[in-house]
Amino acid sequence: MLDSTAGSHACARFLGEVWQSDPDRPPLAGDVVKAMADAGSYVVGAFDEADGGDRLLGACIGLWGPPGRAGMHSHIAGVHVAARGRDVGYALKLDQRAHALEHGVERITWTFDPLVARNAHFNLHKLGATAHTYLPDYYGPLSDGLNAADESDRLMLRWDLRSEKVVAACDEDTGPAPAPGPVPVPVPVPAEPTRRGLPPVDGDRPVTRRAGGETVLVAVPPDIDLLRVRQPTVARDWRLALRDTLGTLLADDARLVDFDRAACSYVLTRGEGR
Repeated sequence: MLDSTAGSHACARFLGEVWQSDPDRPPLAGDVVKAMADAGSYVVGAFDEADGGDRLLGACIGLWGPPGRAGMHSHIAGVHVAARGRDVGYALKLDQRAHALEHGVERITWTFDPLVARNAHFNLHKLGATAHTYLPDYYGPLSDGLNAADESDRLMLRWDLRSEKVVAACDEDTGPAPAPGPVPVPVPVPAEPTRRGLPPVDGDRPVTRRAGGETVLVAVPPDIDLLRVRQPTVARDWRLALRDTLGTLLADDARLVDFDRAACSYVLTRGEGR
């Protein structure tokens, strides 16, 4: 737990490094982290044992829901870029799940940027979570280096801690839940005018086209962070295309069931396939 004054301020500095924010304007100030910890929120860090256990590799902060509506909202979680591939984020989420279950809570929610492919894969495939709601520009302007001038569209994620898919994903013996059946390769075939998909790309740019069938793939760029730096106009095109396509599909009751890393695409089902 990061409940000491020193630990809380170290967490604030760490979050500032991960989100590349101004040192004076971290995503959460140290005094706020301290107050949240003192109020009983979930405030946890992962430390590097090889470095004497003093260097933060990851942090996760969650808020309890109101009385009578058991739940937790995971407000922020981050892993240092140098620790990617070491399952630090996975370990933090397993700990958060265990903590919530110990307190009688069976659902955790959080938001994430749907353009970030690695987070989509982690949340939907590795953890077995799902999402039903697309939230355009949810937080308004953000001043950190990761989001830059992009609008803060988010997916609201739901992690049902006792669902069969999540239990399988969190079981070290079985590993992550498998994808739900074969995923068709998208091809440009005619379909009903109201059914749209965003599977293909033209170079770095999104190409919106109509797509038929019960399963739809919605692509995202493999590295939106790099694209925002090198081609901000193209990154903006992706934001608007994804908002229109994924947002419309979810509003039309399509079900988001997985993220296909090989295709760098969300997998959705609709109609009888749901």
